[in-house]
Amino acid sequence: MKHLVIDRRIIRNNLRAIKERAEGAAVYADLSANASGMGLLDIAKLLRDDGVRYYAVSDPKDAAFLRSNGFTEETIMMLRSTADPEEIAQLIDQNVICTVGSYDAAVAVNGLAEARKTVAEIQIKVDTGLGRYGFLPTEMDKMASIFKYMSSLAIIGMFTTYAASATSKKLTEQQFNLFNEVLDKITDMGFEPGVAHICDSAALFRYDFGRMDAVRVDTALSGRIPGKNVPGIGKVGYIEAGIEEIGWFPKGHRIGGERGHVMKKPTKIAVLSVGYFHGFGVDRHISERSFIDLLRRRRSVMFVKLGAQRARVL
Repeated sequence: MKHLVIDRRIIRNNLRAIKERAEGAAVYADLSANASGMGLLDIAKLLRDDGVRYYAVSDPKDAAFLRSNGFTEETIMMLRSTADPEEIAQLIDQNVICTVGSYDAAVAVNGLAEARKTVAEIQIKVDTGLGRYGFLPTEMDKMASIFKYMSSLAIIGMFTTYAASATSKKLTEQQFNLFNEVLDKITDMGFEPGVAHICDSAALFRYDFGRMDAVRVDTALSGRIPGKNVPGIGKVGYIEAGIEEIGWFPKGHRIGGERGHVMKKPTKIAVLSVGYFHGFGVDRHISERSFIDLLRRRRSVMFVKLGAQRARVL
């Protein structure tokens, strides 16, 4: 059996640190991917008990799940832009804020809201450099047309997403400034952009700019912000698993594929069947983009606890 053991006290401590750093900005708890594996409903309830009223998800099913489990008054936002009629209908029916990142998505949400004789709340996503989806800063006319002509949409906010907040202050500042330029142009046109937000977990704790009206946090809740340890933030959990097998391997024997480990001497090895399926090490190939990244990884040594002793992960 494998278990992810979560310490609720540490989550609450992390949330207190988040609120302090937010300096009065609204806190959106990003509960995508089953609350980063911690359990969507359990974490949502814990956060609600500690005063969080704004939630973000990346799947309409998660929003529906929260609504059906008592989260009827809380604000829930769908972070992913979609033009899929089935998904949009579900979001509107569940009173979820839709993200609009393209003109096609805006038309689709407006049409379905109009057909239901209602007004759908939306937030406009601007692509300032991440490149997944969102209006380009040059597409001001398309964004303006949403304000002007789509009467079944209520624009309550605008946001963008950092591309490298954990590693590049320069790029992060460039995106912050570009987003503010877009907001200024919208305001100059006579429109109200609503709640503006850009700050993610890493940016919140690494930089002193970007709070704006709200912050979106995910890894800060679990205490696993990329990079160096952040004061006031603790890792909330660990995987607990049993030993599958134990055996002796001779000198020169290779353990693992790709960049495996070659035994320098006869070694006793235990096998724990915990891996990519459980989220362990899934970011390895993403992070190793250069020779320096590879060196950093090879210098880092991971351990597991076997009873009272530590054993190195090979």
